[in-house]
Order: sequence, then structure tokens, then C-alpha cells
Amino acid sequence: MEKFVREKINQSIVDRRELHSRYLENCSTYGSFTELEKKAFEDGALSRKHKELMALSISIVTKCEPCIEWHVQQAHLAGASEKEIFETIDVAIEMGGGPAAAYSRFALNALEFHKEGK
Repeated sequence: MEKFVREKINQSIVDRRELHSRYLENCSTYGSFTELEKKAFEDGALSRKHKELMALSISIVTKCEPCIEWHVQQAHLAGASEKEIFETIDVAIEMGGGPAAAYSRFALNALEFHKEGK
């Protein structure tokens, strides 16, 4: 993986960690959003893993690299296999065409990053 991509992923993680408390202190909607996120990703009729894979596909189609990185990590932590992530990418490409195929490369780099335990 290119140094630039590794640094981009690292920076996204650092930004998320460092800015979380600032958002909670200064944005009236952020706390409610994080609660919504927790509820949305709880195990239910669908497992957390499957919900993370759905979110990954949506993140690729909407071209949100921080979202892609987060949902790859969360899917991986929830037990998603590499094959499940690749099939999720297949769905994103079908739904989003060429741009989704291009953003899927970032998903693959994020998968390698999180498999390495960085």
C-alpha cells in the first residue's frame, strides 16, 4: 500500500478520535447522531456485521472515504471475512458503476490497513 494512502487512513483515524469530544461539546446534533448510530448498528433481525457491510456499500457509492475506512474497520471487527467484503464491493460497483469501482480501491487499502492491525 502506498505511503500516501496509509497516511490518509491514519489521518482519518486521528481526526475522528481527536475531534469527537469537540463535536460533542459544540454541536447540538452530534450526540444524538452517535446515539442513532449505536441503535442502527445493534444486532437485530440483521447482525451488526451485515449492517456494516451494507453501510460499506453505501459509503462506496456515495464516495465518502472516511466512511469507507470506518465501515471496513467495523465490518472487520464484527467478523466480516475478506470474501464478504469483496462481495459487498461487488454490490457497490453494480449500484454505483465506474465511480464506485474507483472508490472501491480505497476500501481494499483500508481492509489491508486494518488486517495489519494498524
